[in-house]
Amino acid sequence: MASSPCPTKFTSHQGITNLLPDIIETHILTRLDGQPLAAAACTSSHLHSLCAQEKLWQHICSSTWPSSNDPRVRNLVSSYPGGGHRSFFSHSFPLLDCQKQPAKRIHDDDSLLVTEEIISAVDLYYRNDPVFSRVAENETVTGWFQFPPFRIDLVDAKDSVPTKIPFVSEANILFEELEKNLTLSWIIIDSSRNRAVNLSSRWPISVRQDWLTSDLHVKYAVVIAAGGNQRWGLFPARECVECEVMVTLGGRGKKGEEMLCVKEVNMQMKDMEGRNLSGKDGLVILQGVMKSGKRKNGRREEVKERYEEFLMRKIDRKEKKEWAERVLNNVCLATGLVVLVAFWAFKVF
Repeated sequence: MASSPCPTKFTSHQGITNLLPDIIETHILTRLDGQPLAAAACTSSHLHSLCAQEKLWQHICSSTWPSSNDPRVRNLVSSYPGGGHRSFFSHSFPLLDCQKQPAKRIHDDDSLLVTEEIISAVDLYYRNDPVFSRVAENETVTGWFQFPPFRIDLVDAKDSVPTKIPFVSEANILFEELEKNLTLSWIIIDSSRNRAVNLSSRWPISVRQDWLTSDLHVKYAVVIAAGGNQRWGLFPARECVECEVMVTLGGRGKKGEEMLCVKEVNMQMKDMEGRNLSGKDGLVILQGVMKSGKRKNGRREEVKERYEEFLMRKIDRKEKKEWAERVLNNVCLATGLVVLVAFWAFKVF
């Protein structure tokens, strides 16, 4: 009986590139997430060619963001120059970090208003499992979008989407659970420029309950530094812009077996005084972030710390503005009194 051939031994001095490409592709690269796969591509030209395959990155994008499986998103991303889904992942995966002042005020650059449509690919996760996915398209050239406040709604007011998020009667326990385990991804895609950006803080900034309806309002927020020159006066309200995503959850099901359902998901943009930006101004901000915004990995604690710093800046700005207004009022009052006294003295003498 003929003996079976001895399998090839892999010694420690041989590199991983000596493995058969099929083994690397099938048993190694398919088990990697986006960041490890990108790191592996930098180790050698051989691995770079293997890691750059479109099917690998399409699988990673679809597993990371189920909304990217939508035909509208998949067809658009496939046409991205320089890598398709690989480029899309590099645009969308890290958290956005735009709190440093840009060299140019992005809200002044009207040349950015060239896109005709933006696509929102949104995914909500509970304990890392997707519970809600939605894709929405918004035309940006109509007056209906450009002049009213910037707002994107994903769920119709009459509808609600059931989830597998359990309802807990103890409010404090429920709030803590949602803050830790309810994460969000909201990717805005520019269909004209083949760019994308993830405008979610990933973890909630706050969770509160409406005392009247008992609905839960989960807030996510990203702060964008839009430039701080003095075009809008001494204390420009658009020095920083807050991109706010609000997810509204409500109870649904039999008593004792209630699961939360998604009742509303929307995005708005507000300046430092809490006023809503128009659709046109919001679009310019979006385009500027896509063009020059930085991405950064972060933890849940860092996200909340950055937002608390923004709130402190808002309070400090408000106090300084009120102080400046009081000084100006006193100066005007003093000037008026001087003019009145001078006029009275002129009449008397």
